[in-house]
Amino acid sequence: MKVSKYSYSKINSFNTCRLKYKILYVDKIYKKDESIDAFLGKIVHQTLEWIHLKKINRKTKYFSLDNIILFYKEKWIDNWHHRIFRYKYINRNKTDYFTSGINFLVKYYQTFGPSFNQNAIEIEKKLEYDIKNYTFKAIIDRIDQENSSTIHVIDYKTSKKMLTEKKMKNDMQMGIYGLGVSTIYPEIDNIKLSHYYVSTGKFVTIKFEDINIDKFQNKLINNIIAIEKAESSESFELDDSNSCNWCNYCKPNLWYKL
Repeated sequence: MKVSKYSYSKINSFNTCRLKYKILYVDKIYKKDESIDAFLGKIVHQTLEWIHLKKINRKTKYFSLDNIILFYKEKWIDNWHHRIFRYKYINRNKTDYFTSGINFLVKYYQTFGPSFNQNAIEIEKKLEYDIKNYTFKAIIDRIDQENSSTIHVIDYKTSKKMLTEKKMKNDMQMGIYGLGVSTIYPEIDNIKLSHYYVSTGKFVTIKFEDINIDKFQNKLINNIIAIEKAESSESFELDDSNSCNWCNYCKPNLWYKL
């Protein structure tokens, strides 16, 4: 029997719009279209991954900003494709987005460069663990070892909208990360969970112990029960909300090719 695996993206898709969940996870219809915002985030992530992998592998002691920008530019060019779109009502062009990425990296360099000695121990770390007979999976952008008893889980964000610490404590993605990290590092007493907003250079950080674990696990399980119920009854209604305007499945007319 094939075991279903759950991720934040999968659960969030269901909670955002059940019809889109059906398209992606039941019918398995994947569009090759990509929003320019997602593309920008991907290339910035790849650039930061490159920096910290070179540090972990001790291939580079100091970085020049020019080399970082060159890597970013090459990744942008190599990965650009004809199915990248922007939302109709956002008045920004390809150059605007490209320049935003450079500005993000300049700020990151000014904050942490040229040595980037954050003591990263894991980059794009894949996790898989079980809770009450359900399997969860996640990929974490970066894990730093701050000292012998503290690790820092970092999720890069290219969006400008920042969560408050209060909302972070109820954030499903960070809760899933925290549970996963606590299973692979049982000897670690302190786990910090952060969003790092590359546009502002600011962290929003909570401690894993700040999350009500029992309440959070019950929330996860209840979400999965709702998913299983919808799949068994084949009940996937369209959630007609403002989120529809950002969906290139149901409203492709609101997206323009770049």
